[in-house]
Amino acid sequence: MIVHDRFTNQPFPEPAQKKSIATISSWRLKGLVFVSGAVLMGLEMAGSRVLAIHFGSSIYVWGSIIGIFLAALAGGYYAGGLAADRRPSFLLLNLIALAAGCWLVLLPFYDNFIARGIRSTHLGARTEPLLTTIMLFGGPSILMGMVSPFSVRLSASGLERIGNVAGRLYALSTVGSIAGTMITAFWLVPLVGTHAILRTLGLCLAAMALIGLSKSRALLVVTAPAVPLFFALSALSPSPFVRLEAAQKSLFEADSAYHHVLVVDDDHTDTRLLRFNNFIESVVNRQPPHDSDNYTNSFQLARIFNGDLQRVMVIGGGGAIGPRQFVDQDPQTIVDLVEIDPLVVDISRRYFFLPDDSRLKVHVDDGRNFARATTNRYDLVILDAFTVGGQVPFHLTTQEFMREIRSLLKPGGIFLININSAVEGPNSRILRAEYKTALTVFDEVLIFPRPFDGERGKPKLALSRGRNVILIGLAGRSDWTLDSVAGAARSLVQEGKARTPTFLDDALQLYTGRLRTDDVPLLTDDYAPVDTMVF
Repeated sequence: MIVHDRFTNQPFPEPAQKKSIATISSWRLKGLVFVSGAVLMGLEMAGSRVLAIHFGSSIYVWGSIIGIFLAALAGGYYAGGLAADRRPSFLLLNLIALAAGCWLVLLPFYDNFIARGIRSTHLGARTEPLLTTIMLFGGPSILMGMVSPFSVRLSASGLERIGNVAGRLYALSTVGSIAGTMITAFWLVPLVGTHAILRTLGLCLAAMALIGLSKSRALLVVTAPAVPLFFALSALSPSPFVRLEAAQKSLFEADSAYHHVLVVDDDHTDTRLLRFNNFIESVVNRQPPHDSDNYTNSFQLARIFNGDLQRVMVIGGGGAIGPRQFVDQDPQTIVDLVEIDPLVVDISRRYFFLPDDSRLKVHVDDGRNFARATTNRYDLVILDAFTVGGQVPFHLTTQEFMREIRSLLKPGGIFLININSAVEGPNSRILRAEYKTALTVFDEVLIFPRPFDGERGKPKLALSRGRNVILIGLAGRSDWTLDSVAGAARSLVQEGKARTPTFLDDALQLYTGRLRTDDVPLLTDDYAPVDTMVF
């Protein structure tokens, strides 16, 4: 509609199109939006690795990460909109992004201090990762969340195009987030340490902000080479995730797609340790025959129930001590070792004396995938797989998975599960749930709590304390009792068929109490909340 001056009857001139504040820096603005989206999601992926070191990778950890990052984005959107309306300055936007980038560069210097401090409060499996996520990642995430609404305000030349501008910029930010997720998960995590990733993300964002602050492209020439250079230097720098004792020295340290892996020699005990993040996975004596006194000795309890273990499957490699024991002790045994992490397999060969033996076949695969694909039949299947923090992956705990294992067993076959759990009390839910589930698949299920070193020889264990517990499911019922188990164990020791030093003592730990199962779920593929069950 044309509006006329009522006095002159002449049409008013069309108002001049308002020029976008950021027109002269359009490419810089779009670049900042893209990079901030990429860095934000890269931080979320890397942040999960930081938390996993201290709290595992349970559903509570991921819930904390996703929830707090979304809350930070909401806060950033709100704050960014307010700041842009009060001071719509491209300079201010780049200063916000620069502050976020510098924050990320500094994060590796204090993240472990914060996480350890919160862990020491013993506030629980829900609260500790939530508070740590807020403390470590809330601030920089809010700052990065401010970028998109601020950019919309700077780019919009009028209300008639605000929807188009907002849609384009938020789409660009989302594309950046997709790129940041893929690059971090598929390339950076397997390639370099988590601290190197955090520094590199921060430097990328800071570099883009500095480019935006420049009035020429000269700074681009200066800052662009700094990113790969800093990345390379960060990759070579150690990440102080794990504290070592005075008598310990690191032999190997790297990040895989699944763990922060550390191999440590302990001169005080003359042992070698494999650590996944802050958790000890395997311990082996450095002197021949490179045996161990840890929980893998309890795998030999299977010999009580089947004296002819011709073929064994072990799901979960670690230091491969358990599989090696079966090959060493019986020349007729063939072992299929299934380990999902190729780096762990390589470490087992290089540092933990895994032999190049045709009777010990290594398969890099998920345990359940391998179980579905194999055509072999087994006398014994051992489940010794854990996520970060010592929990069995939920898809390896379910009734459906146990049925798949049962179908692979020969008559008289055995399914042996290593579980971290208490046997009694509030921290026994994971054991009781797996026991309840196993009872629906196997004819007889037995439980063997493993004593701590200080409990050997004592009449009773502290069963409310979390420990390694061996759960054995039998394909065939024999009504085993403590007396019959003890008698069979003594016979094997006398015949020289059981050579681990704690074999008889481990057998005598058969749990004869009654486990309550009415208050724990039957674990299924549809419902297996093992991540929420503390031990």
